Amino acid sequence: MKDTAVRQVHEALNTLRAINVVNKDDWERAAKAANLDSSVQLNILWIICCYEGVRVTQIADWTFWHPSSIVIHIKKLMEKQLVSIEKSDIDGRVVHVYPTSAGREVIEKSRKNTPSLFRLTEALEKLKERYSVVVVELFFECMLFLAQTLHGEDKVKWIQEGEERFPENQSSAG
Repeated sequence: MKDTAVRQVHEALNTLRAINVVNKDDWERAAKAANLDSSVQLNILWIICCYEGVRVTQIADWTFWHPSSIVIHIKKLMEKQLVSIEKSDIDGRVVHVYPTSAGREVIEKSRKNTPSLFRLTEALEKLKERYSVVVVELFFECMLFLAQTLHGEDKVKWIQEGEERFPENQSSAG
């Protein structure tokens, strides 16, 4: 039984790594297409657009990056006039980040380009064709379960909520 568990762990690790290599390249390509320096900036800007006024520490918590790294990337996004910050009146150490209209435009354009930039789009479509929509939904449910098991629900719930919070989706829901 132990040999099976070892094999499954190594198989899962290497499969996830193989997928991650492609996704990392695609994230970088998407960032370049959006005239950003890195996929980290694209990911941070996406979070800021979905969670206007989000704290730097919250971004760090969600992305598993150090707060000082987040600050560096936010400064670069500020230089590009894609975000603005406000310090809390109550506690000057607390910084809230907001997208500018230019920042929102970058994310809207990036969202429209997602299907053509990410090879995962085609892979998920092939998964649906080979199996079914239900299998794709189960795949996402299993990934979420693993993420929640590894990190806790609070650290990953933003992933599902984010898309629902995107302004374009809020207006169409109401």
